[in-house]
Amino acid sequence: MKLLEYINSEKRGFFLPDMGTNGLFLTGYTAYEVYESPEKQLELAKKMNKTFETDFIYSLCDGAIFCETLGLELLKPDFDFPSVVEHPIVDMDSLKKYSVPDPYSSGRMPVNLQSLKLIAENIDKPLFVSIQGPFTLAVQLAGATHLLRNVIKDPEFVHELLEFTTETVKRYALAVEKAGAQYISIAEPATVTLSPKRFEKTVVKNLNSIYDKLSCWRALHICGDTTDLLDHMLECHIDAISLDQIMDYEKVAGRIPSDVVLLGNLDPLDLLYNSDIETIRLETIKLLKKMRPYSNYMCAFGCNCMNDTPVEKLQMAIKTGMMTDEELDSLEV
Repeated sequence: MKLLEYINSEKRGFFLPDMGTNGLFLTGYTAYEVYESPEKQLELAKKMNKTFETDFIYSLCDGAIFCETLGLELLKPDFDFPSVVEHPIVDMDSLKKYSVPDPYSSGRMPVNLQSLKLIAENIDKPLFVSIQGPFTLAVQLAGATHLLRNVIKDPEFVHELLEFTTETVKRYALAVEKAGAQYISIAEPATVTLSPKRFEKTVVKNLNSIYDKLSCWRALHICGDTTDLLDHMLECHIDAISLDQIMDYEKVAGRIPSDVVLLGNLDPLDLLYNSDIETIRLETIKLLKKMRPYSNYMCAFGCNCMNDTPVEKLQMAIKTGMMTDEELDSLEV
């Protein structure tokens, strides 16, 4: 079944939430207690599935797993995502010190694959996994300013670094799919800094070399204003595209091919975190009404939620987003 067929298999809205580390507060576990234990990952997934009844299941997102496996120093907060504190690859010589990780033997990758396999085998919903894209990983390894400067000053270094990161992401993505993921979304937030021409030249080919190896549902997410990048994003071989809350979906929807699912884009900060529950309900209904003519639309958050967003606010957004077509059509806002 294609993703588009899945979201139209019932006469209601389908919902894909991106709740980041919110589930940690339901269990009391720290991030690394979960990352390092497949059993705790499954426990967390079951808790999330019970608390937030949506159309997909997922593990605790592990966006820093590439950098950790490559040995970068990380800041590791208990209840938020880890982040890099160094950018060690600055030239060809430093790049040569690194080798592409083996997902089945390198670092914590095998543990995460075990976690995904457990979740896929124990919860009967499509398993969604978000992984870092090659360009964004390159920014993590080299630093944003250094990498962007060298796009012009030392394109050979940038090319070789992207070859390395693309192969790293590709091998891991294939292992994630084999572990049971039915939906893999590649997050490339750092690419929003590129011009459309640079994006097409630097990003599209590398992403497609990954997507073309996958048989699961494939998606792309980029934060920020992607108005000028959108056409090139759609050159990627994807089943779904996810855009930031800053984007006007009434204007965007007409640019999306009918066989590509457009998901988003409830604001995780101004709406879900800072607004009251009734405002969340009304704004979600307004978005659903605007997108009602499009059978390729699926409601979702524009990006990760704040990790301490109240549970009842998230539940309201999800419940509203999954209402029946008949109920939605009967409402006036």
